[in-house]
Amino acid sequence: MSVSLICPSCGTPVTIHRAPVSVCHNCQAAFPEALRLSAEAALAREKIGRPLLLTIGMYVAPTFGGFVLLFTLLAPLNVGHYTLNGEVVTGLEFLKHAGLLFIALGATALAAAYAIWKEHSWSRWAIMAFWLAQLAGALGTGWSDSGVAGAAGAVASLLLALVLVGWYLFGKENVVEYYRALAKGEAAVAARRASGQSDGA
Repeated sequence: MSVSLICPSCGTPVTIHRAPVSVCHNCQAAFPEALRLSAEAALAREKIGRPLLLTIGMYVAPTFGGFVLLFTLLAPLNVGHYTLNGEVVTGLEFLKHAGLLFIALGATALAAAYAIWKEHSWSRWAIMAFWLAQLAGALGTGWSDSGVAGAAGAVASLLLALVLVGWYLFGKENVVEYYRALAKGEAAVAARRASGQSDGA
């Protein structure tokens, strides 16, 4: 794995095989920060590919999110069957009590899919937001169904899933390395933009 650069000082092509990227091997001039960060980000991304579960989520989440939002948007037209706590209700009644939750679930699923596809480092926060929206919905349903016991049962039913998702996104080594590489790439883009703005000033 390597990245090729043109030294801005001497114009010599330089091939870098590993970080850190600091000075030109030919003239020993320090590389500009934006170029250095960009090269290190490219090396990191070549080393680590997108983890499998994130790739699966990138394809599953848009379907789920789109269906949930469509289902919610069609509620005022009474398209489909709507239930609350096991009771059949009108679409408007469903929208009144559960519309916000379903919009949050659909929106966070679509946001997570987009962020994974575009390789944004905030995709893991969108994934966590989706699961937290599920937890909030389960808490609300459990509370309205049977008070504290229902809310506690809802938390218990989702606790293992939340722990596993949190561990996968923030504790699993290859996933952490992947997000670290994405963060380096974003830092490089920000540095290039800042450099371009200062050059044009």
